[in-house]
This record gives sequence, structure tokens and C-alpha cells, in this order.
Amino acid sequence: MEKTILAQLEIIEKSNEWIKSSLNGEKQKNAYRKMVDCRRKLNKKKFALESNPAAAMYGESQVGKSYLISSLLSEDGKPFGTTNEEGVFYNFIEEMNPPGGGNESTSLVSRFSVNYKPINPKFPVKAILLSPADIVLVLCDSFYNDIKADHNFILQPDQINSEIEILKENYNNRQTIQKVFEEDDVLDMQDYFRENFSSKANNVIFSNFFEEISLLISKAKPNEWKDIFSLLWNKNEKITILFASLINEYEKLNFSSTVYLPLESVLYKHGTLLDVKRLKEIYAAPNKIESEYKSDTMILVPVNNQEIQFPKSYLCALAAELVFCQQDSLLTSKPFLKETDLLDFPGARGRMTLPQNDINNENIPELLLRGKVAYLFNKYSEYGKINIFVLCAKHDQAAQRSMPFMLNNWINKFIGDTPEKREIFVNNAKVPPLFIVGTFFNVNLEYNPTQDRLNNSSSLDYRWEQRFEKSLSNEVLDTKTYQWFNNWTITDKDFKNIFLLRDFVFSESKSQLFKGYLEQKKEIEEINHSNYPNLREKLRQSFIEYPFVIKHFENPSESWDRAASINEDGTKLIIDKLTIAANNINQARIEKMRFELNEISVNILSELLKYFHSNDKDDVLIKAKSTAGEIQHKLDVAFSADGIKLYGQLMKEFMIDESVVLELFRKKIDDIEHREVINMDIYSNYRIQVPVIENDTIDAYFERLCVHYEKITEEQKKQFKNELDLNKIELSELINGNSELIKNNALQLAEKLIEHWFLYINLNDKQTIQKILGNNGSSSLQDITDMFQKLFKKFNIPNKIAKKIHFYVEGNNKSNLPYEIIADISAELLNKCINSVGFDFFDESEINDLIIANDNNNLGLVLEHQSNPREESVAELFEKIEHWNDIIQSNPEEMKSLPSYRNYLLWYDRLKIAFVSVCDIPNYDIAANERLSVIIKESETVKY
Repeated sequence: MEKTILAQLEIIEKSNEWIKSSLNGEKQKNAYRKMVDCRRKLNKKKFALESNPAAAMYGESQVGKSYLISSLLSEDGKPFGTTNEEGVFYNFIEEMNPPGGGNESTSLVSRFSVNYKPINPKFPVKAILLSPADIVLVLCDSFYNDIKADHNFILQPDQINSEIEILKENYNNRQTIQKVFEEDDVLDMQDYFRENFSSKANNVIFSNFFEEISLLISKAKPNEWKDIFSLLWNKNEKITILFASLINEYEKLNFSSTVYLPLESVLYKHGTLLDVKRLKEIYAAPNKIESEYKSDTMILVPVNNQEIQFPKSYLCALAAELVFCQQDSLLTSKPFLKETDLLDFPGARGRMTLPQNDINNENIPELLLRGKVAYLFNKYSEYGKINIFVLCAKHDQAAQRSMPFMLNNWINKFIGDTPEKREIFVNNAKVPPLFIVGTFFNVNLEYNPTQDRLNNSSSLDYRWEQRFEKSLSNEVLDTKTYQWFNNWTITDKDFKNIFLLRDFVFSESKSQLFKGYLEQKKEIEEINHSNYPNLREKLRQSFIEYPFVIKHFENPSESWDRAASINEDGTKLIIDKLTIAANNINQARIEKMRFELNEISVNILSELLKYFHSNDKDDVLIKAKSTAGEIQHKLDVAFSADGIKLYGQLMKEFMIDESVVLELFRKKIDDIEHREVINMDIYSNYRIQVPVIENDTIDAYFERLCVHYEKITEEQKKQFKNELDLNKIELSELINGNSELIKNNALQLAEKLIEHWFLYINLNDKQTIQKILGNNGSSSLQDITDMFQKLFKKFNIPNKIAKKIHFYVEGNNKSNLPYEIIADISAELLNKCINSVGFDFFDESEINDLIIANDNNNLGLVLEHQSNPREESVAELFEKIEHWNDIIQSNPEEMKSLPSYRNYLLWYDRLKIAFVSVCDIPNYDIAANERLSVIIKESETVKY
């Protein structure tokens, strides 16, 4: 699969070379951007395949993740740890991990792998570093989520654009000088902004930052990056200084993405890299509480095999992940480790609300920490690095506000965003890749003398209500907002992959459940309470009969017995299920990735075919010319003699009045505000998973759906078609509709306006339109409607309207919405497109294409009009209007001097231009077309 990705990346490079040499203007820009988008998607898949499948331990700070990992990675009689080059064993929990003390202690992801083998025994720990683009996004994540910006001083889009113009002047004439920070990195940053800061960074998103900077970033030196990216955090001086210092230190490592470390760099006594205190040491003198503290560590840089000394403070900030080798002997009792690494994520943290002016050297390390922790999870999720998600949740915790969203986001991306998709994935994986582990279960087994009453099982239920209803369901998962927990798959509506985990040590020292473990590392005897001798038995009954447990535990009795019995803490059951998951989920992941890669291939081929000229496209063009000619004939007949007076009325009926738009928008806003679900139409998921391509057919699209959803046999396809019919999924509507997963309010309004216009011009009260274009069963009105649909799509008119009104729509509630302004702006832009039949939206290159095609193919297009044939006085114009009929009879050519007739001729000629422009204009170089043919044939051979 990786070889095929590399081959396809080469095809994209060939395609981009062809695009740059054979296309120009907007065509070149759009085609290049689409190829770059495909390249970025392929590189994400490649990045995901470069590391082993992994099970991620995730949760808030101090929820028992360390205990779970220790249990999963320890052998009988031997704690969890690793050895140095001399064979000395170090206990990870006691000698490497910093003490929690009630707070999150790490800022790095720790990976534990039996598959990783050190390349140098002196440097057994592998460190995977953030990229320069990652560093920018870490700082942005904190700026937009932890800092309360003063909106009076936020850079506006036009100010950002002005700064960008200055940058372009400085860099445009340079050649590429580095490949560390490139075009794709900047566009990936744009995706991150749109997904994570859509309501907080509109000033950046609606500027030209990402589009322009992506084209010049490779021309900028590392010490100049701060001048570019400081625009993203409003030029905050403290953040800019931090960014510059991080890049400066990173450059000393030659921007190597991977380095190797000695084990002493993570030993607590020397000042472990795992401790968040290292981040504070960027600004403050080290607090040397460790017995043998060392501020620096040796690093092996593999690019040049160089060993250098490097400050731990900056290494802690630059590192994303540390990889620790685990012994093969673990596979005997933990077979899941053969296929799957374990990832320990830093705990989820609440976000700050720090005023921008209060950023200082004391709190900026905390900002860096929070931004980094959030960004790491988002990136690993986005790039498919988490294959099994193990969520640790205590019995009583108020979740951080971002937790439910982050979890839902991972489920949607990795497993599926509908019950149907999740069912396909889970069937392939055998078990859900999401494990929810209820930690500190020993607390629920304790005797509570104030609430536990003899012979009253219901008095024990408060435990399960607190753990499962109040904490897990309401706080951690937020099941009222996110529906997946109670709408998991088609077969199993309720999610049922929840486990229990109690702590052996606390079960004796705190909860008084069993004794013996503290001295013998083995539980010897159960401790019964004299006031409630059969408490454990009653608790078991209460648990297995509790409604939530019945719904969401696959086997309540087994779950209890494997976590509440003597010498059973729940780990073995988790290992059993993890082993099943590890043996199957990678294949499920590969299959899902294969479908996604094939969809990328379809998109690449579809884009190339747009610019390949074939005989079929000649036929389409001939038909378009014929249709335009027929409509022009109808117009000439209708406007002959004094009928030209009807032209003004025709255009009035085609144009939309601001008052109509105003009423439409008021109703649409009411609809948006009263909807209780995320805005999406019923076809969105299908179109996102299996994109519609140009000139798609129902049969072709259905076949791609079958490939995506693994409907292989004819019987499966037939059943799948019946399911679509049952759910009222019309494939024709799905193909032709304009669907997106989630649309902002501005885009919803813009799309509603376009939708309304097509209905509006077909109303019976549009008497002039009906008389001229719709009489006697004529298809002319339908032909014009079809042409405008293609024209609006070609120029992306809904997005243009949405961009114009976004500032007024987003962030305002209904009562504050400036309806008149947004209605006026929207009507003006739509009417401009109608009045010019799209001509005002052509760029210079497209007009040039039309001129060349017109000359070479005798298209009969009139592309130039004399704006003012001759200056005339008002008196002369009135004189001509008064003698209109005489002029028509005696000197028809003189009619062209009248403004109304000139406007008609202009619209008349541009109508034909529009019909031709929405086809494939046959302006092509034969040799270039042949080169493209070779690339297309090569692209057609790519199969995953």
C-alpha cells in the first residue's frame, strides 16, 4: 500500500508539472489546488502507515491511566519498565514517571512497543519531534482556546492581507531555499483552523493568509518564519519570542523529525523529560529538587549520526512522542502487543481564559502545555494514529468541556459517523475499537455506613447512578449532544464495550476490600464488614440489575466477577478483548484506508479528465451552441420591432428583489435557530464518503457505493439497494444535490437563495419569462435554468455570497442580525451574475481561452462590445425614443445607440458565451493533450 501511495504521489507531481505548463489563470489555480489536496490526503495516509497500530490510553489527569498501563505492560513478579545498554532495569512508574500529585505531569505521548528496536544501545529511547508547522499550530491552539482576545485590537482580514502583500514583495523573487516548511504544511494548517477555530479565527480564515503563504513559505528562512506566522496569534510578542526560540533550537538539530536519547534523559533523578516542569525551565532557572539533576542531555541525530548536547527544556517542548522498547517476553501474557503498541497520552486539561495582555513568562509555559496536549490528540486522531481508543474514566469526575467533542470526533473519523458505517467497521474488527474503562472501581465496593442499608439493594444504586449516569454519560460522553453512545450500530443500538478496573493497592490500603497484596503482591483474604457482612453479594446484585449496566455491558456478571473477585482487578478481561481487537482492527483499518485511497484515486482521475479533450466533449459543445442559438432566436422574435420594450421587463423578472431575499432570510434564520440537530442533509454522509464526480451516473455511483460498503455479491448489492429505497435515499438527488456535512449559517442562507431563485424564475406570475421562453411547450426556460445551475457551480456563487455576508451573519443572534444589509449584499451579487450571465466573474485567462477557442472553432461568440458608440445629449436620446418605430423601420442599426437596446445585445451575446463556457472549451494544445493522456492512463492503473 505504501508503494502504491508513493507511485501515486509521483503521478500527482507529473500532473502538477502538466498543469503549470498547459493551463493558466483560474483553471491552473483550481486544478493545482485540487491535486495538492489529494497529495496532502495521500501523505496523511502514508504518515499513518509509518508507525505500528496503537492503542491509546486517554483520559483526564489522575484518572488511573498509569495503573492501567502498568497492569498491561507488567509481567508476573516483574514491574513495568525498560533496560539501559548495560542491562540495568528501571521501573517506569517509580524511576521515570514524575509524581502526579493531583496534577497532570507529562506533556508528551509515551509509546511502548515490543516491535521497536533501538538503533544504538547507548540511545535506546526514540524521540519523534513536532514539525515546524506543528509548533505553529500548538501555539495557535493555545492562543485561540486559552487566551481571551481583545477584539478591539484583533487584526482584521484586510490588515492581514496588507501584511501578506509586503511579505510577497520580499519573497516572490526568491528561489526555494528550504524544504522543512512547505506548501502542504501551510494548507494542512488551514484545515486545522477550519476544523478547530472556525468560530474564533474568522479574521485569519477569511483572509488570504493560507492561500498566499503556502506559495511562498519555502522561500523563507527559518529565522524569518516568526515574521510570517506571528500574524496567526495577532503578533503577540511573547508568543512570537517563544516560537522564534523553539525554531532556533530546532535548527540545531537540522530539523530532524526523529532523534535518539540515552535512558538517563528520562530518569527522574536526573530531571526526566516526561515532567512538565521542563517546559517552565525555558523561562526560569531549574528547580533542582531531583537528586542528580541535569539540565541537558546527549542526543543522537540520525541524519548525520552526530551526538550533541541539548537542553531538556527545549527538547520537552519540541518532542511529540517518546518510544520505549519492551521485552518480547511480554507477548506470552500480553499477546495483543504483537500487533499493537500502547500510547500513553497526557491527560486532557481544561482551557484557560487568560486576557491577552496578561501573557507573561510565568504563565506562558502553561499555555504551551495546554496547547500542546490538545494539539497532539487532535493530530493523532486526524492522521489515523489511534487505532484503539481506551478511555479511562473515574467514578466521579466533571469532564473537561472538550472531552466529549474530541471523543466524538475520533469516532466519526476512525470508526464511522453513522450507525451503518460503524457496523461495517466493528464487524471487520470483531470488537469495537473504543474501550471505556471505569477506573478506581474499588471505591464503588467500599462500605458506606451512611447510605448502605441492610436488605435494601436499591440503597446501593447511588454508586452506579453517580459513576454511569452523572459522571460517564452526562459529563465524560455528553450523550445528550452526541448520539453515538445510544445509537452505536444498526444491530446494537447501545454501545457495550465498557470495563471495570480496580486498584490492588488501594483495594487494601484505602477501600478495605482484600488483604495480603501490600505484603505479598497477592490478595489472600476478603475483608467483610460486620455491619454489612453480605455487602459484596448485594452490590453484585445491584450492579447486574441496574438499567444502565444491562444496556451497556455485554455481560454484566462477567464484568463484575473479573474485576471484583479476589486477585481479579479487571485487567485480564481487558487484555482478552484487546487481543481480539489487536488481531483484527488493523485489517479493518487497512480496509477502510483502502476505500479512502481508492476514492482519492477517483478524484485525481476525475480532475485530470476535466482537461483532456475527447470527441464526446465536442458533441456537448455542439449541443450547447445549438441550444444557445435556439434561445437567441426566440429573443430576436420576441424583441423584434417595438417588442424590445419587453427586454426590461424580462430582466426585471429574472432579477431578484431585495425584499424577497429579506423575507426568505428571515424564515431561514428561524428554521436554523429552531433545529435541534447539527445541520446536515440526509445525503451528506454518502457524498463525503463516496464523493460525486463530474458527469456521474446513478449506476456508476451505486457501484462505488457498493465498493465502499463492501457489497460484493449480487445478493448483497440487491439488499443494499433495498435499504437505500427503504430509507428514501434517491441516488439521482444524491448525485445532483449540493450537500455538505455541516454548513455555517452564511452558506445555508446563500444556498437557500440560489435554490429559491430557480423556483422564483419559474413561477407563473413571471409572465414575460413564460411568454418568451416557456410558451408552447418550449424547453428554453429549462435550458437557461440548467445553464445557470452549471454557471453558479462553476463560479461557486453560493460561497461568494457566503463570504460576503459571513461577517454580518456569524456570531450574531437573531435579534441583532442586520437582515437588510445581508439581503442587499446577497441580492446584488446574485443579480450581478444574472445580469452579466456570469461574464463579470470570468478572469483574464478564461476570457483568453474563449477568444482563442472562438477563433479556432468558429463558435460565433461576440466577446467585445463598444461601451459608448457615440456621446449623445439627453435631448438626442429622447428624440430617438420618441421616434422609436421610425428608426426601426428606416435605420435598424441606429437602435444600437439606445442604452436599452445595447444592454439587450450585450446580454444576448453573453448568453451564448455562458452556454459555451460551462462546457469544455476546446482550446487545447495537441501535444499537451497527448502528454495528459499518458498521465491519465498511468493514473487509471492505480488500485489499492
